[in-house]
Amino acid sequence: MKPNPASPAPQAAHTPAPAPAPDAAAQGSLWLVRHASVLCPVEPASATCYGRLDWPADPLATQELARSLASRLPAGARLRSSTRQRTRLLAQELLALRSDLQPGGADARLDELDFGVWEGRRWSDIGEAAVDAWVRDFADARVGGGESVRQLLQRVQAALIEQASDGPGDVVWLCHAGVIRACQWLYGASPGATPQADTWPRTTVSFAFCKEFPRTYPRTGELGWCS
Repeated sequence: MKPNPASPAPQAAHTPAPAPAPDAAAQGSLWLVRHASVLCPVEPASATCYGRLDWPADPLATQELARSLASRLPAGARLRSSTRQRTRLLAQELLALRSDLQPGGADARLDELDFGVWEGRRWSDIGEAAVDAWVRDFADARVGGGESVRQLLQRVQAALIEQASDGPGDVVWLCHAGVIRACQWLYGASPGATPQADTWPRTTVSFAFCKEFPRTYPRTGELGWCS
């Protein structure tokens, strides 16, 4: 049988090339910033348990931190805070100094761990027995009847994944020590790991702490923990 010259030649099947992995530099950075020192009614703050309590930050320390960040943060970064006034005040001060920053509002997923009935109490009054019970069931104990570390990780991970899909550019989170440690754990944990007290990040997250992370990490599929 002779070939029909009117029939087109068969075409090879086309397999689209895989999409290139996002370039970390092009995607931008995620800046994690802890608020300035807190005006704690039960001094000293370091001896007191507080998370969701909406205590204010020192206004002068907040202004100083805002000036420092204004000189460091990249142009056009998207700014998001927790819902606590100690981070929202910092956002206001920063936006007043840097009109190029993009306000992203407040996000409850960036709030500190809820310590339930422990909130506002001295650690010494809470007692070693209660703290030891939390350490034994570190991932799932609802601290003071409030929130568990697993619940903290769930909401922080959701925020991480969302910001990673939000287009290129730099992102700034004005948040809390617990959220920053949750990010450190999520970035570094092995697949399937469960948070334990002895593997939880021990980095000192002081007031005005600032650390830069790659925004691309949650896109890689290597996020260390799944809800």
